[in-house]
Amino acid sequence: MSDSKRLSVLKALCTFLAGEVSVDNGYKHDLAGAVFRGRMFTTNNDPLPLVTIMENVDPDRYPRMAGGENAHPTTKEDWTLLVQGWAEDDKENPTDPAYELMADVRKALAKISFRPPPTAADINNPHWRLGGLIAGMTMEPGIARPPIEQVSSKAFFWMRIVIKLVEDPNDPYKLD
Repeated sequence: MSDSKRLSVLKALCTFLAGEVSVDNGYKHDLAGAVFRGRMFTTNNDPLPLVTIMENVDPDRYPRMAGGENAHPTTKEDWTLLVQGWAEDDKENPTDPAYELMADVRKALAKISFRPPPTAADINNPHWRLGGLIAGMTMEPGIARPPIEQVSSKAFFWMRIVIKLVEDPNDPYKLD
């Protein structure tokens, strides 16, 4: 069986960032092999820089009807994801590397849904809206933090992105 639409979106997003963010593509970082799903923390054995993507905790969401004969054939939702990144910190200015990594990630993510209006090249680009898996995306500015003993021994950033997701609640594996 194929992956659900949400997992397919997460995998496509990680694959895109790992392939797009490289020095050869004009970025300051290389993220090949350093983008993960569902990880909240890093270890000393993890590569740096490192980026993780997971679902944002959203206690204010209201319940949505899914499935059943009265349900709409599709739902359009704002799916909030948390993007985090860790970098070697600068001892004098600890958050500087985290800001630079965040800038690279934001620049790459902008290629997925921004630059309106889309051109024919954008629409035919497999990265534009993750190859049609999503209906759009927005992102917040993000925040960089120095190493915090209880959280991370490395400087890090985090930001939320909101994926516009059209999904069939009766068939969450349907990708179109």
